[in-house]
Amino acid sequence: MKTPVIIDLFRTITTKVGTNLNMPVNYLHGHPKEITATLTEMTRNPTASAQKYPLIALFQDFEEDLSGDFLKVKLQMIIAVMTKNTLSAPDRYAVSFRPFLYPIYGELIKVISRSGYFNESTEKQVKHIKVDRLFWGRNGLYGNEGNIFNDYIDCIEIKDLRLNVKLKNC
Repeated sequence: MKTPVIIDLFRTITTKVGTNLNMPVNYLHGHPKEITATLTEMTRNPTASAQKYPLIALFQDFEEDLSGDFLKVKLQMIIAVMTKNTLSAPDRYAVSFRPFLYPIYGELIKVISRSGYFNESTEKQVKHIKVDRLFWGRNGLYGNEGNIFNDYIDCIEIKDLRLNVKLKNC
């Protein structure tokens, strides 16, 4: 049995989201500290820095349950854009959420459901928890540890994304 590599499926999905929306969308995966290190390294290069956001980041580690007909996963990810720490909540919705984050989120869920990789073939079947994170920057991201991201970002956090990956299509 060939087991699909989840990180590769989401690289393909992210590329499709960017193509469908006619905007480049960066994709990173790994431990949040590794993602932060990658973003910090990208900041040092002006060309790469301009390509950091919008970002879809898939957080690892995640379990893969192979005990049935599907590979069952529960994923955590974010969709993020740069922000300014001085914006008010209404301004964040006008600048970050409505023009960028909501369209990317909607397209991500649509592409997941239509990709053929998963048993979930409609948007309603893509079960998850969505959290709007206004000014998710520098404090409180992971409790007392503080934010591990060095940039000021607005983001949509997708928690408990439960998918049943088809084993035969990958």
